[in-house]
Amino acid sequence: MRIIYIHQHFMTNKGSGGTRSYDIAKYMVQAGHEVHVISGIYDTSGIEPMPWYKLLRRDNYDGINVTVCNTPYSNNMRSFKRMFSFFWFAVLGTIAALMVKKPDLIFATSTPIFVGIPGLIAAKFKKAKFVFEVRDLWPESFIIGGWATGDELYIKFMAWLENKCYAKAKKILLVSEGFEKRLKERGLPPEKLKTILLGADGSIFNDVKPDYSFLAENRLEGKKIAIFTGAHGKANGLDYVIDAAEFLEKREDIRFLLIGDGGEKTGLVQKVKEKGITNVVFADPVPKQRLVGILRLCHIGLMILKHIDGGRPVTPNKIFDYMFTGIPSIINFEGPTIDMVLADNSGVFADPLHPKDLAEKVEYLVDNPDIAKQMGENGRKSASEKYDRKIIAKQLINIFEDVLTDNSN
Repeated sequence: MRIIYIHQHFMTNKGSGGTRSYDIAKYMVQAGHEVHVISGIYDTSGIEPMPWYKLLRRDNYDGINVTVCNTPYSNNMRSFKRMFSFFWFAVLGTIAALMVKKPDLIFATSTPIFVGIPGLIAAKFKKAKFVFEVRDLWPESFIIGGWATGDELYIKFMAWLENKCYAKAKKILLVSEGFEKRLKERGLPPEKLKTILLGADGSIFNDVKPDYSFLAENRLEGKKIAIFTGAHGKANGLDYVIDAAEFLEKREDIRFLLIGDGGEKTGLVQKVKEKGITNVVFADPVPKQRLVGILRLCHIGLMILKHIDGGRPVTPNKIFDYMFTGIPSIINFEGPTIDMVLADNSGVFADPLHPKDLAEKVEYLVDNPDIAKQMGENGRKSASEKYDRKIIAKQLINIFEDVLTDNSN
């Protein structure tokens, strides 16, 4: 197959974010398929920026053909700049997709929802099959999260584009069972939907060398570490972690480690200073290659999101990093993530409205190492059997082949 894989936030292992598209594309190439990725430039992606006057650049990573669109993006951008980045990527991504000769299939993965524009246009003009993957329910998540009312013009455009992508896609892939459930509730045909989780690349967790230098740099030697990795934005609600840490300030053996960046990080750092607590450590984003060595020395993985009524339908990729590392997780939101973790007995739930409960769950796992170890081993076993990206790549290939052989309208 010749596949166009559209993902604005494509990242390599040199970056400090989710590398699912890179891993999947790599394994598809190894399986003998030709993959053309169309990407933007996330500031933590590991992809080199380019001069302002250059629109496109051709790169190659592990046999993956990558067309980089000169559309910078950062979690620290204000809303207007983010929207401009999304729209500009839609323009350049369309040009890049139309430059690929005779693709068999167009695979667009959101967020942002605007990746659907080059996907739809390329599928039409190249007469290729279109598969759309949902990583978040835009614009519904904006409205539920309180960042939009639904009456804004750009939100209405997103809703129109979302419905267009669903209608034109031969298959709609979801990275969470919660998303699939929601789309069924909205009336989409069940046979068109398929959940394939984000997973993780299990190979990078093999023979990991612990990063003791990171512990020394951050004065974490000998501490029991509860780690959060990822964006520090409004949706993450990390004030909850700081409030929980305050309850454990007298526990000299416990530290909360927050690795990442985002629009809320400055305020979070200031809050820790104002409270005068010393058991919260902030660190800048690190490449995935280094992160696995840091995770190897941690004891608990934190899955934290800002509380909203009804829970969260998401299954973020960091849960699989924790599972492959072999550490138990604490999740503070209801939905498929905690359902999965409880089914595997690889973690526990913390009440999102009471930070003290998170503190108590951290203390419980630290003080009961045998239970924590067993949970970690349960998670690692489940991850290797079900959530390795080699397995996920095969699942996607099978779906793509089925789509290409299906001649129904």
